[in-house]
Amino acid sequence: MPEANADRLKYPIRCTAMYKATTHTHTPTHNTHTTPHIEATSSPKSRANNEGPANSKKIDEAFDKYQDPQDKDTIGPEGIGQLCGDLGVEPEDVSVLVLAWYMDAQRMGYFKRSEFAAGMTKLSVDTIPKLKNILPRLHKDLEDQAKFREIYRFAFFFAKEPEQKILDLATSEAMLRLIMLPSSPQIVEHFCEFLQTQTSYKSLNLDQWMSLLEFCRSIQADLSNYDENGAWPVILDEYVEWSRETWAK
Repeated sequence: MPEANADRLKYPIRCTAMYKATTHTHTPTHNTHTTPHIEATSSPKSRANNEGPANSKKIDEAFDKYQDPQDKDTIGPEGIGQLCGDLGVEPEDVSVLVLAWYMDAQRMGYFKRSEFAAGMTKLSVDTIPKLKNILPRLHKDLEDQAKFREIYRFAFFFAKEPEQKILDLATSEAMLRLIMLPSSPQIVEHFCEFLQTQTSYKSLNLDQWMSLLEFCRSIQADLSNYDENGAWPVILDEYVEWSRETWAK
């Protein structure tokens, strides 16, 4: 357990043999996150260099290049690493998380054949070069507030242990830095520092996770508009109190 958590902190999306997932079997679980929907007729811009519907046979061929030799219907950590190499991105790049969201992937470090096919079809691509061409579009999805919220919520379920309803603090930190740091650097860095110094919490639940997103969107970095009487989770009240005491020193 500790080794896996350390790997998750260092590489939030990196899929290597170090993950404990490579040493045990997995029972699929149902994630209650929102899956992405793309209209069948997308705009010409989003379909650039990729006119026409995705070809299921080509998608299968693309999947087969990365499949696990021991499980023909799964791309495992080594295959994910190879796929990322062919896409020209690091496994911990946020675009890999967005891609996993399109696939509605249930387990970090693994893509099932059905997930891969569903995601490629939603994106209207059927080859890896075509997928590589639309990676900038995946980054752009993060600029849409509604999509960002869905991806942020998905990240909680994607990153947690399958049998857990909470996200350990090390993984929470890593995912927050991956997703939220570009848009809310001061709050995210300071909140992560708070998580490292406090002793009351060992994990975040979904309500705390989602509330932090709303906190970052509505509260100033200097916390000047924070309302102590607002309906925030206790952990955020304690974060604000800790911040003000820290700044006062």
